Amino acid sequence: MSHDIRKLLDIQDKNIIFEKNCVCFEKYKVQTCNIVQADLTYDPSHCPKCSRKKEDVFIYKNGKQTSRITIPMSGTHPTYLRLKKQRFMCKGCGSSFTAKTPIVEAHCFVAYTSKAQVLIKAAEAQSI
Repeated sequence: MSHDIRKLLDIQDKNIIFEKNCVCFEKYKVQTCNIVQADLTYDPSHCPKCSRKKEDVFIYKNGKQTSRITIPMSGTHPTYLRLKKQRFMCKGCGSSFTAKTPIVEAHCFVAYTSKAQVLIKAAEAQSI
């Protein structure tokens, strides 16, 4: 089932894991939305702040941060990916960082596919 949802949403990141019954409908503001729930986790190779390798310093998991990412609509309802991103802590420099994914820019909540879809629609617009 996870593979089908991955294909439907056009997500190639293998670190995103979809659980069973991960699609639900919720009321957001005044309309009903499709919510797809997933987890993002992996073992980091190094700390992005101090650049030490994982073998040199202890990097441990430090909770999760939930992001609501806007993805292209499926059907007539707006669709969001509720992504629980793994947080990490580096014992070497004391900094924390969040797992990254290629489907969305850091500190952004709109997927690249949604941005591309907006550009395509804007190019199709013609004056009458």
